[in-house]
Amino acid sequence: MANQVVENGVKLVGERILPGSSLMMDGDIKGGLAHAAIGLLARAAFGPVAWFAVAADSYSRSVTGKGLIGHLTSASSATPAPAAPEPVIGDAR
Repeated sequence: MANQVVENGVKLVGERILPGSSLMMDGDIKGGLAHAAIGLLARAAFGPVAWFAVAADSYSRSVTGKGLIGHLTSASSATPAPAAPEPVIGDAR
């Protein structure tokens, strides 16, 4: 357990330096290099927020196997909220 926490901490530090580094640490060199290139282009075009988004996606894929979009779509379709009861009009006694 503690080993996994340290490994994830090292991955987070690596993502701060270069997006995709956590994927490269896992052995997914191709995916890591793709995230690095996209991160550099995103930072040049859109600034540090885009850099952070690409780094977060890379870290998410490394730790859970799913990207940010996958987490967002699974969270929105996980359990729908229960339907509200229909109001009854004119039934007040």
